[in-house]
Amino acid sequence: MGEVNAGKSAAAAYVAGLGGYASGCAAMTGDRYANVREPITIGSITARNRIMMATHGPRLPQQRYLRYLEERAKGGIGLAGFNLGPLGLMQFPFGPGRASPPGSEMLDGVPHHPLSKEGRESYDKLVPIISEWIQAVKPHGVRAVGQLYHPGAAQHGDTFQPVVSSSPISDEYDKQRAHPLTGTEIGDLIEAYRLAAERAVKTGVDALELHGAHGYLIQQFLSPLFNRRTDEWGGPFENRIRFLLQVLAAVREGAGDEVPVGLRLTGPEPEGGLTTDDLIQVAKRLEQEGASYISISGGSYSGLWKGAKNAYVPSAMSEWGPNVGTARAVHEAVSIPVMVSGAIATLDQAEQILSEGSADIVCMVRALMADAELVSKGLSGGSVRETRPCIGGNECHYGRPLACAVNPRAGREDEFDFTPVKAPRRVLVAGGGPAGIECAAAAAERGHVVLLIERETVLGGTLVPLMKASQQARFGDYLDHAKARLDALPVEIRLGTELDEEIVRSWKPDVIALATGAVWTDPIGTPAPAAIADIDNAASNVTVIGGRDDHLGPLVTADYFAASGRQVTLLTETAYPGQGVEAASFYALMRRLAERGVEIRPFTAVAGREQGALVLRNTLTNEADRIETPGTVIDIESRYAESDLVSRFSNLGVEFHVIGDALAPRRMVHATLDGVRLGAQIE
Repeated sequence: MGEVNAGKSAAAAYVAGLGGYASGCAAMTGDRYANVREPITIGSITARNRIMMATHGPRLPQQRYLRYLEERAKGGIGLAGFNLGPLGLMQFPFGPGRASPPGSEMLDGVPHHPLSKEGRESYDKLVPIISEWIQAVKPHGVRAVGQLYHPGAAQHGDTFQPVVSSSPISDEYDKQRAHPLTGTEIGDLIEAYRLAAERAVKTGVDALELHGAHGYLIQQFLSPLFNRRTDEWGGPFENRIRFLLQVLAAVREGAGDEVPVGLRLTGPEPEGGLTTDDLIQVAKRLEQEGASYISISGGSYSGLWKGAKNAYVPSAMSEWGPNVGTARAVHEAVSIPVMVSGAIATLDQAEQILSEGSADIVCMVRALMADAELVSKGLSGGSVRETRPCIGGNECHYGRPLACAVNPRAGREDEFDFTPVKAPRRVLVAGGGPAGIECAAAAAERGHVVLLIERETVLGGTLVPLMKASQQARFGDYLDHAKARLDALPVEIRLGTELDEEIVRSWKPDVIALATGAVWTDPIGTPAPAAIADIDNAASNVTVIGGRDDHLGPLVTADYFAASGRQVTLLTETAYPGQGVEAASFYALMRRLAERGVEIRPFTAVAGREQGALVLRNTLTNEADRIETPGTVIDIESRYAESDLVSRFSNLGVEFHVIGDALAPRRMVHATLDGVRLGAQIE
């Protein structure tokens, strides 16, 4: 499992002591979520409950985003966060060039300076657009919180503008050396915060939040790890906090006295950075200066910061609630409300945090992507298994439009507005992996008669070995939910059943959906699922053939066998394995491979076997090499789309579809989307 966020040992011990949420559930009596459902006052506003959908960017077009927001507002959240940095704060030019025309969306264009006449006019025009976001949630009883932030050196993408910071440092993920802000530029930025706050209030937000976490600009001034200045903006604590205090004052002036202003504050930093005591000092000072709340969210974008630690969107390898201990320490030191976020995936976890006095409000994002109705289902007495669980795969946190592996409808709500079918059809779904499960459920929800068959004795497909190899049970949580969901629908399930002519003749389907997964064709070693299932018979040394697979498979398999004490060599034809894995999961897994002594050989393809040896080829030079004693050889890549069953059953005069890995071997996020899309289109 991943580390608890660095900081005071007491805070870390507290989080470790929380363990799983089951023990907390057992102690709950009466109203299971009494603390979650309790209203809370923040400054001049009151939220209907203690769950906030924290600020995040699903990267959706306007209409899809509005529907996404509306569904989660109707789903029962108390507060929702919005990124209002675009209101003339994030687009701050620091280099030469003529500003882009008003309304231009060129990512490489020079933005208007927010203090210029053209800039003020340009950013004022964004107010009506963002107002639509706010109006998507407020009619449903949700309080809207607008977040103002500048990323500083953590820009996460090349805009052809220089990154800036307190000092000429570089972010460990972005790696660009920052331009150190001059005193004049700092003053301009503070004024830009004030103007952004004025615009934010016009959008209709109920509260504002300054972002001082995740390695962004305010944190880059606060932290001695970033701030190396020797003028009035750096050095001792009073100088390093000066930028934050002046920004807070400017934002409060721009927002007016009736709009609460809070701060999202980082967790403890690595050695030499901000400690828990420092954060308590910051929180107390902010309370004195009129801040209305503190929100604790630790980690950087990738988690790579003097060693790979928790990212601010923790991977599945992380313990749940890594920031809870820090939040509790701050909560005990201030009287204003304290929020906490980070790997909190269930209402049971939220209730435990609230009941133990660690925070006043719990922030979630991924759990609400997985199930927009998480809050309303829980507060209305629904069972845990009725809620789609977040499995922490971080496909959603990927630098592209939102994609949730367990909920393909997230961000696609309009596409999947299911309407009952006028004439139900008999739908035979062959394959009980993610694609087959979602197809069967979607078809049944629309009124079709569905038979789901699976050749194995359990549902899950490739998730079953992956659940074992990844050493965490979140894939199992999805399968538990899927089984409960199918049980509640008119879906007949037959396990241990192959697709053959007899079942087609006897059941007489109108539609066949082939979701039987990929097949292993001429593997050089043992296919990964079989090797994982038979780990006890593996040799003391293991060679994993990663091939061109750039996602989790090679990393997770190598990690699983290394954790058993075996010496593992991982071969990859690429520069490094896992190139397609999002940063938080990638660095967490690569750290584990390093700690467990896994040898990684890049640019290495396997040409074949000779008398037990592996014959290798360098993918850059074509130079030959060998591994004479490879031990147990595990093949990751020799997976191909189903072809035999397609040729046997596609010409029976029955409507025939192929989905998931049977169509093309990909990932869970693709399989579940295939399944729902097919289930939605069968008429």
